[in-house]
Amino acid sequence: MMRCSPLNVVFLAFAIVSATGISGKAESYKPDWESLKKHTVPEWFRDAKFGIYTHWGPVTVGAEDGPGGVQWYGRNMYMTNSPTFEYHRKRFGDQHKVGYKDIVGLFKAERFNAEAWAELFAAAGAKFAGPVAIHHDNFAMWNSALTEWDSMDKSPKRDFTGELEKAIRKRGMKFIATFHHAFAWRYFEPALKFDAADGKYAGLYCEPRKPGSPPSKKYMEKWLGMVNEVVDKYKPDLTWFDFGLRSVITPEYQRRMFADYYNWAAKHGRKVGVAHKHRDIHQHTGILDFERGREDRLTPYPWLTDTSVGPWFHQKSSSFKTVNDLVDVLVDIVSKNGCMLLNVGPQADGAIPDRGKQSLRGIGAWLKVNGEAIYNTRPWLTFGEGPTSNTGGGFSENKDRPYTSQDIRFTRSKDGKTLYVICLGWPEDPLTIQSFRIADAGSDARVRLLGHEGRVGYSVNDQKQLIIQVPKLTPEQRPCEHAFAFRLTGFEIAMHPSARFYMPGVIRVAPEKVTLEGTKVRVQDVGGRPNIGAWDNADERTHWLVWFREAGTYAVRGEFSSAYGPSGLKTTLINQTHSSPIPRTNGWFKPVFVNLGQFKVDKPGVHLLTLEPADTRKWKAVNVWQLQLIRVK
Repeated sequence: MMRCSPLNVVFLAFAIVSATGISGKAESYKPDWESLKKHTVPEWFRDAKFGIYTHWGPVTVGAEDGPGGVQWYGRNMYMTNSPTFEYHRKRFGDQHKVGYKDIVGLFKAERFNAEAWAELFAAAGAKFAGPVAIHHDNFAMWNSALTEWDSMDKSPKRDFTGELEKAIRKRGMKFIATFHHAFAWRYFEPALKFDAADGKYAGLYCEPRKPGSPPSKKYMEKWLGMVNEVVDKYKPDLTWFDFGLRSVITPEYQRRMFADYYNWAAKHGRKVGVAHKHRDIHQHTGILDFERGREDRLTPYPWLTDTSVGPWFHQKSSSFKTVNDLVDVLVDIVSKNGCMLLNVGPQADGAIPDRGKQSLRGIGAWLKVNGEAIYNTRPWLTFGEGPTSNTGGGFSENKDRPYTSQDIRFTRSKDGKTLYVICLGWPEDPLTIQSFRIADAGSDARVRLLGHEGRVGYSVNDQKQLIIQVPKLTPEQRPCEHAFAFRLTGFEIAMHPSARFYMPGVIRVAPEKVTLEGTKVRVQDVGGRPNIGAWDNADERTHWLVWFREAGTYAVRGEFSSAYGPSGLKTTLINQTHSSPIPRTNGWFKPVFVNLGQFKVDKPGVHLLTLEPADTRKWKAVNVWQLQLIRVK
């Protein structure tokens, strides 16, 4: 606990910690990118897959009954054009007198219980967990010697990070700490017109300065000193940094932070990781993180998604994600070589809200049945298959389309002897795995539905694809909800040629981008999924303009349904034509993929692709759900 508040004493303390690095470190890494490249992502992180953390602190006091943008409360309360400005003034008082420093005093945390939190996280199936150690508001949630603005010196006089570290480790989870305080320099700039103008509060608001001015050396020394203090006191297995690591902190201090942590770990025999959001830093070191987003493909490197069950900090009026959506996204992440870090925002009084508890317990119930298909697994040759394609990158989850029972993801055991097929909804019988080419199915080959003791049959079709005979179970008889995992053992499985359509570089041609030649054929929406329907007239055609990034030979396939079939389609691309039979399908809403041939593209650019009836005399209506093209040579 810090007893001396004068700024010169504070600066002396953190200058000693940051200038020398973490106490007693071994010089294994130098603070340069070439040296830092030697560090590797720990195996425990790749095994763990799922972690939990908590945005909580004085921000919650102001924000949980306030307007949106909860994580920005300490900034928005000083911005006259923000609804938070008037909300704060009416509830707490004029910002010149009642500023964020006064919100800190209202943070009581009377219902906080580290043991209860850790027990909930363990029940949710988390393998790593920890607090937001310090957010943009510069308030340290630990017993700090470098600032008086911490949870021990100020209200509620408890070392939250220390209590959680003990409770989390007691339950066998790895301990993490996340750091967001790099942005404090910018976060409190609007407060400089109010109570932050008084230098005696510089420990919270940062030193008085002109908005837009670069951070001082003193500021960056304190930033680094606080990170190193947490590492030395609480020994986190993973540290995580928000966007300010790059937008505020200079490369010199970035490199020093990595080197200090890696050297501390080397000295103490610890396997640690650093997660951050910056590809330019990731090319050198660390674990790449996507805030509220994820990779859209299988990557050779492990990565992390950080997202939340609801808002970052608790807000009573905000909605929460469904357990089904959270489970589907977790499975998708793991299949692409990622891990999930899920936030739950506690109430201001320290209790986890009931909706948050329900979400975490729901994930835990699913993992209790299906955990072997998630933990300690590695990706297969391709991440999965199915009709739903979502955008990758940070902040992309708000564009997500819901997954269906036709969306399938794959994982495998580390020794490669067991393969898992995870359906993101109860699959229809029979279930054909298009991405698998069965080279051999010996006498010991088995398919099992996790959580179900009954036999699961299978066969192999003439394309060497696996067909799983899905047990006929009512919803009450099924082993779980949300997603369903089949374990495959005793098979020799290669990647089927059709799996290339789920690899990076595939061109997806959407039905809603079509140019229709006809008066009846139209684009329609079925259950949120567009398709081209009412194609009864054999004289009508469909056209797309397709952009090819590079020349080459492209394989083309389409997803079609034809309840009155069989029928046939002719595909034309750059004066090349192929005709393909379209089979009769089990209704209009159960489409199948059909190969449409290979086409040579001599030069990059935009080219016209046309679909039309192959034989107008034998035409039966066809619905078009999508086209896919992939360069094969």
